[in-house]
Amino acid sequence: MIRGYAEQPSPFAGGEVTLRVSTDAPRFRVELHRCGDGLTLCEKSPWLPGADAPPHLPAHDWGRPGTGLRGEPLPAWSAYPMPAPAEPGVYVAVLVEGDESGRDRTDPDRTTADGREAKALFVVRPPRPAARILYKLPLLTYHAYNLIDGHAYDPARVAGHWCLYNMPRPEEVPGGLAPGVGLHRPGGGTGATPYDITNFDPYDPTPRQTYVHWDGPFVAWLERHGYAVDLCTDVDLHREGAELLEPYRLLVSAGHDEYWSDAMRAAVARHVAGGGNAAFFGGNTCWWRVVFHDAVTFSRVGFWHEAGAPENELIGVSFRNGGERDRDEHPVPVGFRVQHAGHWVYEGTGLRDGEVFGLAENLVGYECDGAAFDRDAGPPHVPTGADGTPPGFTILGVGDARASGWGLGNGAATMGLYTDGGTVFNAATTDWVRGLATSPAVERITANVLDRLG
Repeated sequence: MIRGYAEQPSPFAGGEVTLRVSTDAPRFRVELHRCGDGLTLCEKSPWLPGADAPPHLPAHDWGRPGTGLRGEPLPAWSAYPMPAPAEPGVYVAVLVEGDESGRDRTDPDRTTADGREAKALFVVRPPRPAARILYKLPLLTYHAYNLIDGHAYDPARVAGHWCLYNMPRPEEVPGGLAPGVGLHRPGGGTGATPYDITNFDPYDPTPRQTYVHWDGPFVAWLERHGYAVDLCTDVDLHREGAELLEPYRLLVSAGHDEYWSDAMRAAVARHVAGGGNAAFFGGNTCWWRVVFHDAVTFSRVGFWHEAGAPENELIGVSFRNGGERDRDEHPVPVGFRVQHAGHWVYEGTGLRDGEVFGLAENLVGYECDGAAFDRDAGPPHVPTGADGTPPGFTILGVGDARASGWGLGNGAATMGLYTDGGTVFNAATTDWVRGLATSPAVERITANVLDRLG
């Protein structure tokens, strides 16, 4: 068994990345694969001495000594510093166990960035901004669902792990419950088990809440189509704020970017107010508000709309008026019905008002966001603004969740955008990226947004 994580989730090219690794093998080596339009092997380490260390608690920094649930000492996971790759991008470290004779003892799957162990994800950033578009990975969301080995905490046995979705009660944990979960532990996109791994996607067998499910296909599409982008994580946005965004014309987020801190939100709001743009090709975006207890530990403190600052005010839409369908429940396909077909977002698609795109992909899928509008008026439907959607938000497409028996609030995904300083586009569904593979309309809309705003 071997697990590990990158202590710096986004080192700079030419800098250093430290892997923390635990293995029961006498030695191991590291293969660094760049995740673009496929996986490319870039570097191999020599054999490194293996060191076994026990799992720590979810809120611990696993690179430091800790104390277990029964008061037992937990040694720090060993550090293995190595040069960061010279080429920016997303990387997965593949960890290969070896025997005493220097032969491979394991053969991890190198065809995918995904894995429940033996892999660690990190981003390499350029030393200075090199593109006009910045793509952000949702590391906080990855870790919110991170259950390490998949064994949920059992108070009766005082064993197992928890994430933000199966937090035990304080009295069920000896010594009390430390707040939140940490970034310095295996997982964070790959190399561990998501809490909801059994909540399968019938259209995509890769686990949700992992890099390969949403972000990986989008990053691959960007590279395949020649888009120059820099990459970062939401932790970078939290730590560096508006200064991170200042050199960029467009911030891009995709898939499931659910967890946002005050600093993250303030940075994007300032970016847009100053004329910068943002494009959200995802759903359930900016739903939970989080706070950091130290540099690497965070917890959620409520929904943004409960704090009197609904996420609509920034991103235009909210999960409150969209909804969720798990597994293969409510399998009736839902796409977007077009309105304002003459808008630049639709240029070159050939779509007309009233037509629906994305049905074959079940585009309005796992989770979607919407703006409140009067269902008895229109089309074209116009936001009421009652939920915090900014004035001037234009609904370009409506995916009716109620028609197939689900949805929250208004029960409709509303793809659209608004301009207030800069422009904010929102695709309003987690599964937008699925359409990039098979829907000419989805692909052209995506390109239009990137070309116009980036």
